[in-house]
Amino acid sequence: MLWLFMAILACATLAALLYPLVRGARADAPTRVDYDIVVYRDQLAEIDAEIEAGTLDRSQADAARAEIHRRMLATEDADLDSASAPLLETERYSRFVVIVLIAVLLPVAAAAIYTTLGSPKIPGAPYAWRVARDPAFAESATAEKLAQELRANPTADGYRRLAADYFDARNYQAAADADRRAIELGSNDARTWSELGEAITLASDGEVVPGALAAFANALTADAHSERARFYVGLAEAQIGNLRQAVAIWRDLQRTSDPSAPWMGMVADHIAAFSKQGGFAPESVPPAAPSADALKAGIASMMSAIKPPGSAAASPDAAGAGQDMIHTMAARLAARMAQNPQDLSGWLRLLHSYVVLGDADKARAAADHVAALKPQDVPSLLALAEAQRALAGPDNSTAPDFVGTMREVLRHDARNVQGLYYVGLAEQKAGNNKKAAALWKQALALAAPEDPLATAMRNRLADLANNRTVH
Repeated sequence: MLWLFMAILACATLAALLYPLVRGARADAPTRVDYDIVVYRDQLAEIDAEIEAGTLDRSQADAARAEIHRRMLATEDADLDSASAPLLETERYSRFVVIVLIAVLLPVAAAAIYTTLGSPKIPGAPYAWRVARDPAFAESATAEKLAQELRANPTADGYRRLAADYFDARNYQAAADADRRAIELGSNDARTWSELGEAITLASDGEVVPGALAAFANALTADAHSERARFYVGLAEAQIGNLRQAVAIWRDLQRTSDPSAPWMGMVADHIAAFSKQGGFAPESVPPAAPSADALKAGIASMMSAIKPPGSAAASPDAAGAGQDMIHTMAARLAARMAQNPQDLSGWLRLLHSYVVLGDADKARAAADHVAALKPQDVPSLLALAEAQRALAGPDNSTAPDFVGTMREVLRHDARNVQGLYYVGLAEQKAGNNKKAAALWKQALALAAPEDPLATAMRNRLADLANNRTVH
């Protein structure tokens, strides 16, 4: 039905364009000479009016009338000549070319562009049909409805369901955000952590980035048998070139899993593919489970720049094992960014990697590159600010570069709650309590009631009202 409507619309448009060219000039349409004669008659009437007013004498009036009559005769003679002259061959050819271009080439060009850039093979479907039968569309609609409900009544189980809906709709970044919210609300189990890691990985085009690896480490700490976490830790090993270790982890997953489990086929395919890539027989690699403690301790030690003081020290061997893995991943990503200097998402991942490694110099260099790529992009600025804050240490929320980036966020988005909160902190630290209070009140009017920042701002405003020092 849609195609028929579009065809009718296209034909009507072509007809409107071609009709004047095909029809030519109307026989009864006014010609140029008709307009000219009207003008000359008006000029003759003006001469009579000027004689009556005394502004023109008889001799001048006669001379003007003679000139106007001469022009009228010349115009009529020219019109007779053009009417009797046949249409020039070049004019007929030009009109024919224009007609062909509009009638043939224009539709053909439009169809070619649509075939290349459009989606002609996707069948049309009304909204109700898509909700009923298109799984991805239905999941997306369900997720949006659930997200609205959770804003009013946030629960850990609700956010886990929301993450699953977003994941089924292939909105992996939103799924990861929902998993994080579920964890904040108390869902600190292996399944949620592993689902968070999987969502981060798929949002990163299948690369097990440090944030995902940390999530899988938490999942293995909660449950050493987490199948999803073990699979992706093996994938992380494969991505940094440790193919034998990856196959060992996957063979162990095969050994301990139900043979009828739906993921067993994928595990077998990965073992076969990476064994072939490494040039060894998979049977030559003994099964080996990933060391949850070593992985967790290694990542924890590398995140010391953003963890609160007083964390338990990691063992040197465990930290070294995890550190080697993250360093290798960061090096691979850095090499890729050298070949793709305009890849903003890649640079943001590299920046995060350097932050968790505690490599301040490289992190700041990556931050400068991010800032240069999209200086007015608010999400990029917020990611940059997060890295700057992490590099400044866990107790420093008013580092100059961090606050400067947050001020830049407010310059492009004056309603950003994070920007208003942290710039307010900087103003309060500088002794500008009134300005800080104004920023926090503005942020409170915009923030959701359950937002942790809203609670923090209410407490700080109460302290300011009681003349207490805010740290």
